[in-house]
Amino acid sequence: MSERENLFRPIHKGIRLMLYQLGARLQTTDFSDLAEGNRFVVRMKHELGDSLSNCILCLLRAHSTHEEKDLFSEMRTHDPDIVDLMMKEHGEVARRIWTVTKTGDELLGLTAPMRRIEVGDRLNQEVNDLFAFYLAHLNNEEATMVPLMWERFSDQQLRAMRAKFYDSLPLPLFETWMRWTLPALNQGELIVLFSGLKKDSGTARFRDWVRIAHSTLDFDRWLALREHVGVDVSAAPGS
Repeated sequence: MSERENLFRPIHKGIRLMLYQLGARLQTTDFSDLAEGNRFVVRMKHELGDSLSNCILCLLRAHSTHEEKDLFSEMRTHDPDIVDLMMKEHGEVARRIWTVTKTGDELLGLTAPMRRIEVGDRLNQEVNDLFAFYLAHLNNEEATMVPLMWERFSDQQLRAMRAKFYDSLPLPLFETWMRWTLPALNQGELIVLFSGLKKDSGTARFRDWVRIAHSTLDFDRWLALREHVGVDVSAAPGS
């Protein structure tokens, strides 16, 4: 694993964990059951228009928006064709999200069990198509953007980009992302991430990173992170 700053791996691993868990719930949902089927749809798309919502589809859309604003904008001058390709994929993600949303809305309005099964099967297929495309998109971003960013920018510049990306998020949205992201990382990735964060005097959120790591990681992983990096939860707000 490279010691270079990787702006995509942590958040992408958090997104993958979100998709895997939602996919597991999707497979076991009985859409003929009004309460169970509707509960899944609401969890998936509740308040889609609110970027602070912690629903999965909201977070996918919010991620694309912040990625374009804070990361792609820095790369466009150097590699516009690659950025345009990633933007095109973001557009396809948005189209598939809205397809899933419309089918979810249709399901919420149904009561007949057989009709709900029919629409539930369509929703299952559309969600699987969305996830398959999105997972391939994450791989494409990492395979193309990360090497280019390592070529174009120093680690110090990458850390400044990361600070801009995360410090601009409203705190509730940042916390939601980190509660998915940090547990999804292996120990080596956690050490690389927090070592970089500790070097980055420009980030306003270091204490929040530490606080969330302390509350989401199991004890052994937190202890290893603290010993390797020297992070101290006593410095975090509210501790």
